[in-house]
Amino acid sequence: MPKTTLIDTTKCIGCRSCQVSCKAWNDLPGEKTVSCEEGMGYQEPRLLSAKTYVVITDKLVDTPGIGPGFKQVFIKRQCMHCEEPACASACPVTALHKHPDGPVVYDKSRCIGCRYCMWACPWGVPTAEWTSLDPSIRKCTHCADRLSSEVPQYHNGVALTGEEKTKWAAQHLDPACVKACPSGCLKFGERDALLAEAKQRIKSHPDKYVNHIYGEYEAGGTTMLYLSSVPFEQIGFPTVQSEAFPRLSAIALGAVPPAVVGVGAALGGTYAISKRREKVAEAEAAAHSAKHVEHAHPEFAPVPGNLQSTSNKVLMFLMAFGVLSFLMRFALGLGGSTGLSDTWAWGLWIVFDFSWIAIAAGAFATACIIYVLRRQDLYAVGRSAVLMGLLSYTFVMITLLADLGLPWHFYSLAMYAPKHSAMFEVSWCIAFYLSVLALEFAPVPLDWFGLKKYREMWNQYSDWWVVFAVAAFVFILSHKLLWVALAAIVFSIMAIMLKPKPGEKKEPIMLAIGAVTFSTMHQSSLGSLYLLMPDKLSHLWWSPILPICYFLSSIAAGIALVVLVEMAIAKGYKRHFRINELASLGKLDFWALLVYLVVRIGDVAYRGELGNITGAHGIGFLVEVVLLGALPLLLLSVSKLRENPQVLGWASALVVSGVIWNRWNAVVYGMNLKGAMPQLGPLHYRPSIIEWGISVGMVAATIFLFKLGVAYLPILPKETEEHSVAAD
Repeated sequence: MPKTTLIDTTKCIGCRSCQVSCKAWNDLPGEKTVSCEEGMGYQEPRLLSAKTYVVITDKLVDTPGIGPGFKQVFIKRQCMHCEEPACASACPVTALHKHPDGPVVYDKSRCIGCRYCMWACPWGVPTAEWTSLDPSIRKCTHCADRLSSEVPQYHNGVALTGEEKTKWAAQHLDPACVKACPSGCLKFGERDALLAEAKQRIKSHPDKYVNHIYGEYEAGGTTMLYLSSVPFEQIGFPTVQSEAFPRLSAIALGAVPPAVVGVGAALGGTYAISKRREKVAEAEAAAHSAKHVEHAHPEFAPVPGNLQSTSNKVLMFLMAFGVLSFLMRFALGLGGSTGLSDTWAWGLWIVFDFSWIAIAAGAFATACIIYVLRRQDLYAVGRSAVLMGLLSYTFVMITLLADLGLPWHFYSLAMYAPKHSAMFEVSWCIAFYLSVLALEFAPVPLDWFGLKKYREMWNQYSDWWVVFAVAAFVFILSHKLLWVALAAIVFSIMAIMLKPKPGEKKEPIMLAIGAVTFSTMHQSSLGSLYLLMPDKLSHLWWSPILPICYFLSSIAAGIALVVLVEMAIAKGYKRHFRINELASLGKLDFWALLVYLVVRIGDVAYRGELGNITGAHGIGFLVEVVLLGALPLLLLSVSKLRENPQVLGWASALVVSGVIWNRWNAVVYGMNLKGAMPQLGPLHYRPSIIEWGISVGMVAATIFLFKLGVAYLPILPKETEEHSVAAD
């Protein structure tokens, strides 16, 4: 039976014995005294922190119904120890987990320092050791270590009786704060019994208590229960939904295993239909003695460039600054190198990662278009898209290393499996997707350098790696053998059926299907990360269908970036401008953007949020959906406009900017953060020069290595004489 503490605020005298006893039991240092801010009363410390697990707040409440003047109310604030804790649900390595008897505890040996728990908690309880080079997440444990202490068998050499053991346990096996309370404000016991007692107190003294037990239903129920003589919102308690927060993400993550099987099967079926259409077209052309139009694959070749050019020197300078910033990040710690805080646990690096992953979706989008949908006319853009995706995801992983507080605990992701953590799913999915991207790109260097033995191994085993990766991913995420077996069977059947016949050249169909499958999962699950934050993120950006919105927006952004990259290549290398291919991509992007905007705007309208398009958030939303959404949609809707390089370039840039703006809004602009409990002193966030240095340095490294790859590997189609005219 879970244990609970009942906190009767009508009995609290503000002596702060609980604060002192908590500090003593947990060996916590003191905090520097600061002046109280307006609205915070006479309280010290002001907020929960890595040094303070309990705070007594002091509120003066106007009570006109009772008599003239104000009523002074003292309230003990600490971790609520939810029945279904959002912090534990968010944690990808179960560093935060709930004991069967109630406490939510923290295990640093598992923690990777992602700080997702800090944003998931609706009360702002978990805090970080920002000044430490080996930071922990700190919070009240409801004295789980005290409660697990063993009752002594002897006292002064004399065996204790059963009654004496029970009395000893009653006197000692309470949380330190409960033991120290002199006024009877705190009572510790079983949840059901204390709930019944709290209801009886309200019934017996309706003039003394408001008819509300805070914690009975909030966030699905909490271990800390409160009674009050005044409405809880008047003494600083937030209004929290009654549904447990983890249930919002559990539905989305529970759909991942069947989605993997369904998406894989759908892609295989789509490929079969597309292939069948090709054969039918060939047969019809032969029957009518007509020549069937075939799109021959272009020949690729390196495009040497001047590595000592001014642009490359600028890139190398930014890379060097990025490396220096990366080293400074670990030399100074998160607190000394960033503008992050207990209010802003995530910042610029998460914006970059979320945006980068979205716009790097061109790799899986082009793979799907070229191989699954059989658009062989767009084959020439495939290699550059895959290389850009491979480099982008690699540097996303490096940026994540800088963002994590304890990246050396990365192995915890392979040792502990939470029930429904979106970050756990994203971590594994991106890792598997990165391996598929590497295999997609592998034939380029293998063929170029004549590594026939390894190319043959690629031909033989690459498809089966997809089968293994998908089955392993489903097992890691669900541990349900039925879904693992279904995934293995579906992808194995495809691997066998799509095996090239003798004499046929092998195409990476299975890798394309695996890339699209993994991308669908992790692009959508990036949206699932925010399902735990309906209380923080403006509902112009928060939605129960965020996973769908994030996936759809990534397709539009990815295709648009491919267009921009191809334009930059044509401009920078003075190559032929393949406007027909790019216009075709623009048309595909039109449909992708149209579907996304219909879902995005329709969702906001369906949830009744159109009336909230006011103020700063309203302006931000309109900029996103009108200027950066509807305008490029209009430009891409007309074939003549798409065939104009300048118009196509501007439209693509607007699409990419719109998705980046959407992710910025989700992480920063659209957030309403109140800071650490009691959520009265939120801090502002300004990215540090080191945060900018790492972010810009990673982008510079991606561009530089892409140019290096183009110079030494056959990434771009070989130019013919008639294509020698440079792009405008």
